[in-house]
Amino acid sequence: MSQGKMIYRDYSYIAQMPYHPLLYAAVYKITGTKYFLLTGRLISTICDILVMVCIFGIYRSVFKSSIITGKLLGLGAAVLYVFNPLVDYANGYAWNHDVVILCVMLSLWLFILTDFKQKSAFWTTAAMGALLTFAACMRITTFLVVLLFLFILLSVPADSVKQRIKNTYPFMAASILVLIWPLWIIANALKAFYLNLFKIPALNGKWLNEVGMVYDKLDITFESFTTPGYFTLMVIAIYLWVTIIFLRHNLKINDKPKVLLTALVPLVFFIAAFIPPTMWQQYLAVPVAFILISLAFPFLFLQNQSSVKKFRKYYKISIVIIIIGVLVSVVTYPVVIQRIPSVIVPEVWAPIELHRIAQDIADEMARPGLILTLAPLYAIEGGCDIYTELSCGPFVYRIADYLSAEERRITKTTGPSSISGLVSEKPPSAVITNVDIEFLDKTIFDSAVDTNWRKKEYENGPTVYFSATGR
Repeated sequence: MSQGKMIYRDYSYIAQMPYHPLLYAAVYKITGTKYFLLTGRLISTICDILVMVCIFGIYRSVFKSSIITGKLLGLGAAVLYVFNPLVDYANGYAWNHDVVILCVMLSLWLFILTDFKQKSAFWTTAAMGALLTFAACMRITTFLVVLLFLFILLSVPADSVKQRIKNTYPFMAASILVLIWPLWIIANALKAFYLNLFKIPALNGKWLNEVGMVYDKLDITFESFTTPGYFTLMVIAIYLWVTIIFLRHNLKINDKPKVLLTALVPLVFFIAAFIPPTMWQQYLAVPVAFILISLAFPFLFLQNQSSVKKFRKYYKISIVIIIIGVLVSVVTYPVVIQRIPSVIVPEVWAPIELHRIAQDIADEMARPGLILTLAPLYAIEGGCDIYTELSCGPFVYRIADYLSAEERRITKTTGPSSISGLVSEKPPSAVITNVDIEFLDKTIFDSAVDTNWRKKEYENGPTVYFSATGR
């Protein structure tokens, strides 16, 4: 992007929408950093911290008449989030999960705080539309959440049709504004967009199934739900929601659209996790924060009725199970605490180690040139050039031979059958291997490396072959 190239049209960017790389590109440009992976992970980490702040803040907002209870439950929910093993596995990487979760969480908080009969609702509703569309243009399945918010906005009680329109048009107007740039990108490369977003991921799913590298969706769901942290969370959620449904005629349930929205958002994210051709554990980490938020209103309703003797026991049980849940989550997943000391030793951080290796590779090259690899980050972090056709690493390369020659031309990609022609046309100065599946790395090695190339192996890292013209 910094070279003026356009997503989809000039290089492949599979399975996702374009706002995530735009965010990273903007940060890289503003900061001037060369630590791309570290910066990407720091962006995600900041988002994770803000998500925890949102969880605490939403509980504080819901329990505005009981500040202490809201703070304690908010802290408990934040702990359940941090110590959930799937959340710990997924968060903090240079992926698009963390930013998406934060955008939806902020929108949910705005919805809970908004009185739609006030003039200020115009701007908060517009902010919700902008945040949610921004998130959806990072992760396409998030469009389901956009539709959910729009549906709930339409169901908000209104005095007239005019009031109902006022509740929704700022949301839709902001969404349309945020959509302008992605739609322009797509319009400039419609066929490439289709191939990147749909056909290539489908072929990847087929390939992963063939080589046995994919999980059965039901198996991975069962395995995830039975981890102590997730199982505890599900027990708490089921108890609270079943209790509320059972006692609904005896409870004073206000703000029904807000209650319904908080209950449906995690359900929509569960549905979204099953949509891609392949399913990974990190997909099931996304609903966790929203399950925790969905519990705030049931806690509130039970607390409001706790002065009535026959309801008091339900409230006491709910408090007991969340305390037990927090203890179980912390005790069964202590790795979160054990990892804290490494925070103050940046030398052991994976992004720092990768950057060090990348710089060493660049220094070892006698002259600037292309680096052939399925792990382009090693070249980019060292300030070297990569083959545009391999900008997605192995994700397109491994299935590119299933594409027609015309489709490879449109997506600017190459595969094992065409890599030799690419290398003959543009010889590399170095080849980086030992970064992916062995037989894929071998096709890269065989296409370029001669017996007189110099070899260097990095401990717990890649193997690099330098051109014979290098030193």
